[in-house]
Amino acid sequence: MRFALTFVLLAACGGGNAENPQNTAPTASASASTAPSASASTTTAPAADVWSDSMSKDQQAAFMKKNVVPAMGPVFQAFDGKKYAEFGCKTCHGPAFKVPKDFLPHLHFENGKLKEAAAKPEMAKFMMEKVTPAMVTAMGAKPFDPQTHQGFGCGGCHTVEMK
Repeated sequence: MRFALTFVLLAACGGGNAENPQNTAPTASASASTAPSASASTTTAPAADVWSDSMSKDQQAAFMKKNVVPAMGPVFQAFDGKKYAEFGCKTCHGPAFKVPKDFLPHLHFENGKLKEAAAKPEMAKFMMEKVTPAMVTAMGAKPFDPQTHQGFGCGGCHTVEMK
């Protein structure tokens, strides 16, 4: 039961935050054309420490570069240093810089259990125990609360289907 609840939190790993109660994914660069240029960070205000959906695309990119990539790279590299050696924007957004929910695997819960956990138990445990807490911190958010549907969990980065 705890495992299933944690995966609900993980589903919010792209869950929402207080400003994003539907647990939708942050909308950093949605396409290659909206990806910030190298000079973008020099022309915008310093990155905030707490994610807000009201940030401009440049502010979102600066936030990700300042808070998420440096925090999450080592987490993923500790899990699989070879696979995640080049951790960066493309890891979650793909080569076309899509919204993470459009690029990352979709998650399916049935009867309170994450179906993907059966096929990839090590990945499921890693996402639950390492990725979700680190993303909560990196986003400056509160953990997803299944009772209030507030906070950050799996659904912030992944599309989550519940049955």
